[in-house]
Amino acid sequence: MSDEEWACFEPFVTVRGAHSGRRPKDHRLVLDGIFWIARTGAQWRDLHEHFGKWSSVYRQFRRWTLSGLWELLLEALNETEGVGETVQMIDSTIIRAHHCAAGAKRGTPRQGLGRSRGGFTTKIHLRTNGEGLPIAAKITAGEVSDYSGFAPLMEAEGPEAKVLLADRGYDSDHIRETLEKTGAAAIIPTRRNRKIQIQIDSHIYALRNRVERCFNKLKNSRRLATRYDKTAASYLGFVQIAAIRIWMRIFVNRT
Repeated sequence: MSDEEWACFEPFVTVRGAHSGRRPKDHRLVLDGIFWIARTGAQWRDLHEHFGKWSSVYRQFRRWTLSGLWELLLEALNETEGVGETVQMIDSTIIRAHHCAAGAKRGTPRQGLGRSRGGFTTKIHLRTNGEGLPIAAKITAGEVSDYSGFAPLMEAEGPEAKVLLADRGYDSDHIRETLEKTGAAAIIPTRRNRKIQIQIDSHIYALRNRVERCFNKLKNSRRLATRYDKTAASYLGFVQIAAIRIWMRIFVNRT
């Protein structure tokens, strides 16, 4: 990472907490090692020796993940002034899971793994702002509907939406009523089997491609594009890391 990016990360990763463990000799090098794993999709044991002992970097990644560091960073970035937050959008994508992702304790369903048309999969549910920058991400088993991912996304920390864009997979009376109670306008195409079709503003709805482009950027991180992690916490951690990296490119350039 650049010096400017490190200046943003440093206050968060150098503060000791309940899950901080022993202080690494070089937090920046450890963080770079985690980013290298996220970008390349390599196994932890293949981590280049330049970053230090792989097991030490992995343990620090788990400590930071379980302490909620990545989520905290994402929340802090979303509080940045000057980004589009009035219009928001949600969507989901299915990720193929490698066979080595199976076998975690408590069973695969609790770890966000399941069976869908794509086989052994995980589904990422994503909420972005009007510029296509991530606000929150959640994961479920691959067969879980988009409808089920709506509430966890909207309940996550972040700016309140005034307009929400979503595809017809989110077309339900419950979702529309929920948005209406919060004062948000729903720009959601109706399903074809609805008796009463609701018209939407096609020009505003066209902005929804930004959440799809955000997924494309996230999948440049190979550790996210294919799931290798057994635990939901670790995999979600890599999703949040990829989201933070997208934010950092924008945030650093603006400052």
